[in-house]
Amino acid sequence: MLLGSSIDPSLFSNDYSGFANAGAIRGQSTAQLGKDIAGAATNVASGYVQMKQAQGQTDAFKKSMDAMAKAFPSQADMFNKAGMEAMDPNASLIERLSRMNAFKDTFQMVQQQKTMNMNEQFKNYQMSGAGQAAAGGAASTDAWNKAAGTGN
Repeated sequence: MLLGSSIDPSLFSNDYSGFANAGAIRGQSTAQLGKDIAGAATNVASGYVQMKQAQGQTDAFKKSMDAMAKAFPSQADMFNKAGMEAMDPNASLIERLSRMNAFKDTFQMVQQQKTMNMNEQFKNYQMSGAGQAAAGGAASTDAWNKAAGTGN
């Protein structure tokens, strides 16, 4: 046997598989980076749309408060104050929405209380018998329901 005859020349060929794998890994990470950037841009756009919708709600609330102040002059101060609080430039949009919703909830509770008081007064009126005798029975009930806005 000759010196060096047991050496396989194919073992001296260069192995470039590490470079190929590194390229694949870099391609995957670049693709993931692109997805992350696209996701962030979508989230920013969604937040912007929500902010514009909230701003539109506060603008509409202010307009409705102005209209209510004109329609009900005796309560104009209350409606004007609610409208100004919803448009306060020193408050964040979230704070202004919170104030707007608090006023809306309070106003609804007051309206429900007034309706309950009106219904209670009507029941007392019916029980006293004065309403039945004065207007002829069922006709007074129908008239009261129509006036109270709770008609059949």
